[in-house]
Amino acid sequence: MIRIHFDILWTMVADTFYHVFAQDLRRFENNFSPTIFKKFIDMPGRVIYDGEKFLIKIRKRSHTPILMGVEKLQTPFRVPWLDNKTMEIVWSA
Repeated sequence: MIRIHFDILWTMVADTFYHVFAQDLRRFENNFSPTIFKKFIDMPGRVIYDGEKFLIKIRKRSHTPILMGVEKLQTPFRVPWLDNKTMEIVWSA
């Protein structure tokens, strides 16, 4: 019984995260989480760590221009739970 409630809790948390993320995606504000996952999350990439910052290289896809339009993703940002290390997203061909 507890496991069922725990699964429901995490499903609701994930759905909320997808909804908040979708609010920054032009024309996708009202899409459901499976669509957001398929078009914006489930994509190949590479993470490089040089000891100071994380560099995330993501290959361009058909919906990449929408992600590139999100201002929060265009500048490097710090992640508190990674000892305040900087993350930067780089779009590759």
